[in-house]
Amino acid sequence: MAIWQFSLYLIPNESIKRMFKDTPSKLSLDVAEDTSWWSGYQPHRGFENTIHTILPEMHSWSESLRIWGDESANAILVGYLTGEKREVEEIEIRIDVSNLSNEFVLRACRWAADLDCLGRTKAHEVVRPEYFEVHETIMRSRAMRFVQDPVKTLQSLRKDEFDRKG
Repeated sequence: MAIWQFSLYLIPNESIKRMFKDTPSKLSLDVAEDTSWWSGYQPHRGFENTIHTILPEMHSWSESLRIWGDESANAILVGYLTGEKREVEEIEIRIDVSNLSNEFVLRACRWAADLDCLGRTKAHEVVRPEYFEVHETIMRSRAMRFVQDPVKTLQSLRKDEFDRKG
């Protein structure tokens, strides 16, 4: 993943409801990264067909990963538990902030809403898949800070933070 990309990891709304009384605005590091969000909650059959209307599918470097778009630009990645691609493990939407496409953001948000998902950022914020909420979160992101001032952004990163956030 490139520093100029903003990632939104999809979380099934039902999975959040199972864990929390109310939808949190932020998750702890442990909960965000150690929870199997898709366990017991799989997207509807044929959900990948809709992605084809947003971005073209590209060759994947892994049997258990499908990639639409360009991994270093706008992309949707679907990770599966096995190479048989029957059970989703993770869905990530990557948004190229250096060439921000409002159309891509809007279409990705609609797709995520159709899947009844919320989004989780790298900073563990929970966002609804609504265009204005996602756009506002992008505008506050490290990816946007990098695009606006790459030198200052890179200088502000501590090595351990850079290693952890990738």
